[in-house]
Amino acid sequence: MAGCNSTSRAVCVFVVLILVLTGGGSDAAVVSTTHGDVRGSEFLTASVVGNAVFDRVFTFKGIPYAAPPVGDLRWRPPQDPGSWTGVRDVTEFGSRCPQIEFPLPHPIYSEVLAFRSNFSSEDCLFLNVYTPNVSATANLPVMVWFHGGGWLGGSGAGYPAEVPTSLHNVVMVTVNYRLGNLGFLQTRDDDAPGNFGLLDMIKSLEWVRSNIRNFGGDPDRVTIFGESAGGWAVSLLVMSPMATGLFHRAISQSGVAGVPVTQRGDLTQTESLALSVNCSTAFYDDMMSCLRGLPTEDVSTLMIPTVVIDRRFLLQSPWDLMNHKFINRVDYLLGTNNDEFGFYLSSEYPYIDADGMTRAEFETYLPYDLQQIADQYLGGNVDTILQPVMDEYLDPGMADDPIYLRDQYLQLLMDAWFTAPTVMMAKAESGMPAIAWEAPRSRVYQYELQHSASVFSFRPPYTKVDHTDDLFFVFGIPLLRDVTGNSWKYSFTQEERDLSLDMMAYWVNFATNGDPNDSTGAARMRDMVHWPRYTSSSQSYLQLDVTSSADVRLRESRMKFWNEEVPRLMGMHVHNHRARAGFNAGTHGAPRSLSVLAFMLVMFYLLA
Repeated sequence: MAGCNSTSRAVCVFVVLILVLTGGGSDAAVVSTTHGDVRGSEFLTASVVGNAVFDRVFTFKGIPYAAPPVGDLRWRPPQDPGSWTGVRDVTEFGSRCPQIEFPLPHPIYSEVLAFRSNFSSEDCLFLNVYTPNVSATANLPVMVWFHGGGWLGGSGAGYPAEVPTSLHNVVMVTVNYRLGNLGFLQTRDDDAPGNFGLLDMIKSLEWVRSNIRNFGGDPDRVTIFGESAGGWAVSLLVMSPMATGLFHRAISQSGVAGVPVTQRGDLTQTESLALSVNCSTAFYDDMMSCLRGLPTEDVSTLMIPTVVIDRRFLLQSPWDLMNHKFINRVDYLLGTNNDEFGFYLSSEYPYIDADGMTRAEFETYLPYDLQQIADQYLGGNVDTILQPVMDEYLDPGMADDPIYLRDQYLQLLMDAWFTAPTVMMAKAESGMPAIAWEAPRSRVYQYELQHSASVFSFRPPYTKVDHTDDLFFVFGIPLLRDVTGNSWKYSFTQEERDLSLDMMAYWVNFATNGDPNDSTGAARMRDMVHWPRYTSSSQSYLQLDVTSSADVRLRESRMKFWNEEVPRLMGMHVHNHRARAGFNAGTHGAPRSLSVLAFMLVMFYLLA
């Protein structure tokens, strides 16, 4: 390195590393958007990412995709951003959306979840673009990331998309969207009685459709992907007719929308918030005017986000839409980790620890922890499923073993909240009928991640692949170099680095070609285990591991219990017949319970 002698080389490399990670380096090319020109930065990869294909990635941070949702635009659908003259500097992340902020549970999580934006503000509807090629003729596949955080926390800036972009022919976009009360409070307004954070995602996809070509992307090859609450959001976009034409493929990691729902016009939480801040609820317009005029911090108190069946974004409950296969026809890759509730999601539960749990604790807390399941069925009563759940998961001969009770409790929560909705969505999408004038039947690929990385040795030994573990592999954290640029930053094994490379390749192959096995157009080829396609008959899935392998019918009897028996107990009619054509929107072309509150708090703590 010019200007560095042998004793100062490490310092010089460190300075360069800091510059590239914070947007330093040479100015990137100026790119035109529908609202004005932008200039970003170059991320220099050589000393930061091992195995990088490209020596630089162009980054554009903090591009506004909607007007600031403030004043009268609070709790309104997102509007177009204002235009600007000259060239706008987009080398720094925009403000993150207002949220309650907690420390990360371990320093390593700063790689995928830390805030890299400096401020929090309601003026937060920004996105970030990462691309290896800014040519308008590059026509690279586009992957749009919606972050997790229980719809209570997080930001698009927390995820180092420059790492996978440095390894693949792909354009990546990460998005901020409104959170908590500001993103999910219910109103009676005709244009949007709720779901504002989800409408923000729609708006960001409209921006991508109009602008991404100038950043090297193909607007006709857009994949949405997300983890946890981001995975919920992706599944809801797959269910929404408002998403027609905005994306072509979808990836849900550790989350499909088995979430609490409310009917349009249910102002229970809104009136509760109004009363807590001394806004009268006597007249609706006066109440909303009062709420819209309050400071941000007054309306950001913690309440549980729910989706509203608003007859626009969401025509029916997510369960009904999956049950009737009344969803968008898209290629879908989706899956879970094998111990989603292993540690962090249960770490704030005082009745779950290394010593296990008692039978009394099991029976006392189960009703609260099952409330989210009941809340996804309108009018659902948790009491109707308590005994059946215990009968399904508890062996009477083991009923006094605290370790067994803990393990079964965590297993049933994972099955109910994560795995079963994922399997239901896989069946629904794979069962969508082919239509003569459209592309063939949707291609679906399911996975279960089964390798717990060696760097997570700080966790209890009973924990396997925990919630959020997939983020480290998908965003290439095992490939990061240390400040010298010569050694690995973290002590992942070589097998784990290969698993990260495999997962990134599967994801980008899918985004590129609709098939994780098809490496056509890849910047670098990898020899990977064949991933079988999921069909309603085969129910094949890939066990993602350092040595991956295919299997079928993931916990089949448990999935039937949650997806067939539980709904029947809730008074629902379970459909097992041929899918309806649906709306053909596929783009080919007061807190409800203590348990849900605890779950959202833990999710936010983890993913903030």
